[in-house]
Amino acid sequence: MKINLFRTAAIALVAIGIQANALAQGHWPSKPVRFIVAAASGGSTDSLARAIAQRLGERLGQPVVVENRGGAAGGVAAQFVAAAPADGYTLLMTNDQLIVQASFPTKLPYDPIKDFAPISLVARGPVVLGVNPGVKANTVAELVALARAQPGKLAFSSCGSGTVLHLAGELLNLSAGINLTHVPYKGCAPAMADVVAGHVPIFFTVLGNAVPFEKAGKVRLLGVASAKRLPGYPNLPTISEAGIKGFVADPWFGVLVSAQTPKDIQGKLATEMAAVLDAADLKEAIRGFSLEPTSAGPDEFAEIMKSDLARWSSVVSRAKIKLE
Repeated sequence: MKINLFRTAAIALVAIGIQANALAQGHWPSKPVRFIVAAASGGSTDSLARAIAQRLGERLGQPVVVENRGGAAGGVAAQFVAAAPADGYTLLMTNDQLIVQASFPTKLPYDPIKDFAPISLVARGPVVLGVNPGVKANTVAELVALARAQPGKLAFSSCGSGTVLHLAGELLNLSAGINLTHVPYKGCAPAMADVVAGHVPIFFTVLGNAVPFEKAGKVRLLGVASAKRLPGYPNLPTISEAGIKGFVADPWFGVLVSAQTPKDIQGKLATEMAAVLDAADLKEAIRGFSLEPTSAGPDEFAEIMKSDLARWSSVVSRAKIKLE
């Protein structure tokens, strides 16, 4: 009789626990949500997070509090979110560097595919290929021909080793059969400054970094590394249509959570993010950051991450790239 009583009590307690857990999830969120940004304040990732946070908070009925955790090219924030309680109260605002880092053989304290659940793609940051006006190339094809005529003598700048901009240049080398030398900088500003000064003839950078110099006639844009032409630059061809078929180096920005977060909370977040990103004023704000609003739900975003990891891992391996 006592055994049955104990067993009945145990079953009752388990049932209460399950019910309480379901109840708690049903009332999510019941407190402020932390929005961990994988960058310092002031950059594109931070600007996007702040533009989204207020709108998302209004839809969730709880404040969404932005916390910047820069460092290790986004690794500090990623590790923090991966280790945080998987209860839906800690979101990660990050970019494609999460995947680019994992393309190198260096072991990370987290797995970008297994340890995170994609919620929503937010935007893309168009990458452009350009030159100093003194370079005798007005098209991608002319630049490739020039590079083939001077193997190993031309160089391209990027904002740093191990970035998507670095890998874009290496992908061009592999795809076009040329040998541009990579000149990494500790930041995008000095990289562009040296191109403008004529110290480095070629560059890969995000559109926002190049626009002021392009408008001033200090650099010339040859192509965009996106799948489609940019709405604001309809006369700028994609690198793919300019002759390097299938060339895409299209950085993304997106929101993720710990992979162990309950599915119903993941679903609610995805639904609310889709509504937030559909707002015309937010799309306008994103374009104001020189980015392209690009929404994609969990399944599509997951495929994008896996595809990018395969692409950049292949480039790193084939080009035998080592981080400096």
